[in-house]
Amino acid sequence: MAIPVDSNRESINMDTQATGSGVTWEKLPNLPDAEGYAGMYAGEVRDVHTGAGALVAAGGANFPEKPLWEGGAKRWTDRIFLLEEGAEAWREPGKLPKPMGYGAAVTLPHGVMLAGGCNEQGVYRDCLLISLSGGTLQLTPLAPMPVGLTGHAAALLDGKVYVTGGSLAPGEQDAQNTLFIYDPEMDAWSEGEALPARGRFLHQMAAAHGALYVMGGIGIKPGEGGRMVRDMLTEAWLYTPQDGWDRVANLPRFCAAAPTPAPVSPQGKIFLLGGDDASVKGVSSPQNHPGFHSASLSYCPMCNAWKEEGSIPAPRAVLPCAMWNGRAVIFNGEQRPGKRSNEVWAASLP
Repeated sequence: MAIPVDSNRESINMDTQATGSGVTWEKLPNLPDAEGYAGMYAGEVRDVHTGAGALVAAGGANFPEKPLWEGGAKRWTDRIFLLEEGAEAWREPGKLPKPMGYGAAVTLPHGVMLAGGCNEQGVYRDCLLISLSGGTLQLTPLAPMPVGLTGHAAALLDGKVYVTGGSLAPGEQDAQNTLFIYDPEMDAWSEGEALPARGRFLHQMAAAHGALYVMGGIGIKPGEGGRMVRDMLTEAWLYTPQDGWDRVANLPRFCAAAPTPAPVSPQGKIFLLGGDDASVKGVSSPQNHPGFHSASLSYCPMCNAWKEEGSIPAPRAVLPCAMWNGRAVIFNGEQRPGKRSNEVWAASLP
């Protein structure tokens, strides 16, 4: 069944002549929130009774009262949104146990797993499964992560969920290099071999060709006066349960907070669609930020090489990605610091 689109349908063929490849984008119905959210959880659920698929998006944060640059307060949400096959609009079938965001989400065969995250009260270990039964939303608590994390990334490999990096506290005070592994059959966590490199958050992660890939992100290092500053990372790493970690080709430029889990095309290429390339510097206020870059990258695991893949119609940062009906769907995110979007887009990847 075709992915539904709204009455303002936009279909854009992004012909990347430099690489000879192309990505076709299609706009889906906006989330029913005027501001939209950054740091959402998202994935695909299939109704256990009907088998029908649906997109789910939940949590995140925005500035609903007034903009960040006018002193607006950041607010987390507990709202859950569902877009069912053939539907023209999202509905709200329930709420999270508490407002949360900036965690990780992975689509499992029996639902969408939400792992960790934070709100104004702090960072959480909480994990939750969102599933659908006869059109009714089901929320099932799962075993909590070994530690609370925010800004981490996750991907599914051979039936297990792998979580890398993240921070133990909000506010960019630290960055972890840990690897945690969740076994859905046992509902249990274990700790794997740590990434043999600097800890990171807001990095990208994907599973392809029987391996995990960790790409880019932000590290933390001491700066002048003992203040912690960002370390913009271009490293990329491969992990297999059999052989552990190994370096792969560096990103051609810095990238963080692109849609993750990073989508994988039918040909097995990993795509980084937008995100933050740290190219905007010296801006006096978020109000004057021109917006995040619109460029995209792809990585070919078989040839260990990166390519520029041209511009995208919805440059965003700090947002999730989910595969649905063979397309990569990205949800809301930041247009620039403090400014969200309520748009949802689907990309057909070459």
